Amino acid sequence: MATCERCGRDVCKPCVSKPINDNKRTVVVASDAELLRRSHFQRLATATRSLGMSRREIPNWIADTIYGFRGRIVWPDGKPFEVGDEDIDAAFNDDGSFRWLSGFMYFDEIDPKQSPQRRILARLRLIDLAFRISHPVRAAFIAK
Repeated sequence: MATCERCGRDVCKPCVSKPINDNKRTVVVASDAELLRRSHFQRLATATRSLGMSRREIPNWIADTIYGFRGRIVWPDGKPFEVGDEDIDAAFNDDGSFRWLSGFMYFDEIDPKQSPQRRILARLRLIDLAFRISHPVRAAFIAK
């Protein structure tokens, strides 16, 4: 067995120290222009469907991801982005069934005929933000 250089114990695999700034990551929310692009909308729908969650589980995933994030979330201009306790429900018009998400994920299979409407920006921003936090590589692909 090997001995850990950090703690001196016998281990199969030595300890790896975490970088000091591990929880200091900054995530920038998408701009309105980015969220309103049809290509971004469709990639976001595809990524959301690939989570394999029901429409009722997705808001919980969004909340757990955003509220559990220990880093900073900022607008593109650097100002802090705040998500209040009721903001996720409010973005979905307090519709506990979250039916909109089923229709949204349908755009995984078909091309949207028009750009998304501004009235759904808050929904798209929260979904996109959850991907930027939990799946940064996938979020970079969505933003292309």
